[in-house]
Amino acid sequence: MRTTPRLVVGLTGEVGTRHGVRLLELLRPTPVETHLVLCSCARRGIREETGRPPEEVQALADRAYGEWNQAAKISSGSFLTLGMVVAPCSRRSLASISLGYANTLIHRAADVTMKEGRPLVLLVDDAAFGELEARHAARLGSVPHVRVEPASSRATDVEIDATLSRVLAGFEIPVAAG
Repeated sequence: MRTTPRLVVGLTGEVGTRHGVRLLELLRPTPVETHLVLCSCARRGIREETGRPPEEVQALADRAYGEWNQAAKISSGSFLTLGMVVAPCSRRSLASISLGYANTLIHRAADVTMKEGRPLVLLVDDAAFGELEARHAARLGSVPHVRVEPASSRATDVEIDATLSRVLAGFEIPVAAG
């Protein structure tokens, strides 16, 4: 019987990567095993928004996978997890996940998470929200266990911690934010 809880974390897009980096920092002292996928845009965003190399952020996770590695453990429903958080979730990822277009490991892992009825949380930059994004969010909002939440790339550290504490509470993961 598996005793260590696992959470899949995906970072997509260049804007809002501070949310994903902070999520990994908050999870580090917990007993939750983190499985991370960074897309190439997120790698650029991490450098731009935090000044840190992506490898340093990857080191915060227990396991890291390449975005094109469709054979990774997290792409299988038999790999038990608490669920998945995509923070930030780019417009492209929102659309791909909403339409079931699993062309990257992040999209595949999200698809598997939904198929298995596990919680999936997508933090989408509210500045990127237009009519099409609203339609994709509404489509996903009708799927049980899926939450699409706004996450401003202009948020303060306090606001980011509040958002992430709320997200992690949904997975019953208490964290010491701030």
